[in-house]
Amino acid sequence: MREKLFRELTVYWLLVLLVYIIEGVVHQGKLALSLVFIINLAPIYILSNFLMRSYGLTLNLARYVIVSAVVVVLAIFNNSLGLAFTTLAMPIAIVACFPFVEAIYATFVIKKDEANFIQKLMASVVFTSGIVCCLNYAINRMTPGTELLGFGTGFLTYITASIILPVFTIQEINREKTQRLELLVKERTDELLTSNIQKEKLLRVVVHDISNALQALIFHTNRLSLSADPKVGEVSAKMLKNINSISDITHHVREMERSKSRPLKLVLVGIQECLDEIRELFIERYNKKNIRLHLVNKAGLDVYIKVERVMFVHSVLSNIISNALKFSHPGSEVIMNVYESKGVVTFDILDYGTGMNEKMLSNLFEHEVAFSVPGTSGEKGSGLGMPLVKNYTELFGGQVQAFSTTGVELSGTRIVVSLPASYGSIENVIMPPTSIGPVNAHH
Repeated sequence: MREKLFRELTVYWLLVLLVYIIEGVVHQGKLALSLVFIINLAPIYILSNFLMRSYGLTLNLARYVIVSAVVVVLAIFNNSLGLAFTTLAMPIAIVACFPFVEAIYATFVIKKDEANFIQKLMASVVFTSGIVCCLNYAINRMTPGTELLGFGTGFLTYITASIILPVFTIQEINREKTQRLELLVKERTDELLTSNIQKEKLLRVVVHDISNALQALIFHTNRLSLSADPKVGEVSAKMLKNINSISDITHHVREMERSKSRPLKLVLVGIQECLDEIRELFIERYNKKNIRLHLVNKAGLDVYIKVERVMFVHSVLSNIISNALKFSHPGSEVIMNVYESKGVVTFDILDYGTGMNEKMLSNLFEHEVAFSVPGTSGEKGSGLGMPLVKNYTELFGGQVQAFSTTGVELSGTRIVVSLPASYGSIENVIMPPTSIGPVNAHH
């Protein structure tokens, strides 16, 4: 593209030189002086086409070639009739003006909202001067003493255009580069989109097949754990623990995929209802590890949150409470206080476990850097639970924050989930997964 533009500039300058050489050689004869002017059409066409291309338009070369042939024949015919020089030369001068006229029309009518200062300057000053110069040739060329004025005006027009043309050359090169980059970005975006769709489909198939196989393994392992042989029971218990860890991973992956593509049916849910379900889900596991679980509802019974109940309980609160259990020391406690203030319901969960360092805390909710640390009793995890907590909390119009300390005497983690409060009667509403409206957490 760049080479082509520079070639056109070179051809333009050579044609301008040719015009002045030929017009300087021909000094007499009505027909000769009329026909010689047709060579101006070549540099004028190149000059005008530069401006037209800056708008993404082009001139019709074939049309000008045909019209030029017609006016040459017309000039020869008029000369045979003995008509005046102006009659012979005027059709040729008008044809030479047409590229200028087209470019001016494009600048001030078709592309008037896009034309910049340089483009308007070229069209209004240089091209208008060129039109006047062409018409002046047909009218005054045979008038003695006007040759110098005509040559000077034409020379000034061509030179001014030659100075401005490189600007259009640079603009056109930049425009071509931009278009090429935009096309490249579009191609890469389409490739990534196609790749992501294929990966998501493959992920769904893999997770589905793994889940089915895991259910069968869990069933048979549970049966083995009932064996009278203590060694078989011990091994099956360890197997079941690992299988459940894999099952948790597949569950989290499935939930993440669902949260991206599935619309959420949000309903008003009572706070005590959520706490009761959490207590039922976790009380045995907490008792088994000798950790006290305190669930305190300080919000009124007329205060609700608008969420998808199953996802909120099992993918938000359950992940937080499960993590608190995992990293708490036997004999300690986990406290969840729920309160409402200024239109915000806050679930404040505090444990006195191992805590997290700054790096772990900063990456806690990130999908891309999900990490897993063994619990205080060697519990394993997927590292995907807390990113899922953040994802769903934001889909429900809220936000989640984490605070943590580590130390010999004092350590622990505090997770704060804040959601918009609702009051009064229960009602249902459908919200697409892209609607996210975070609120300020109250501490």
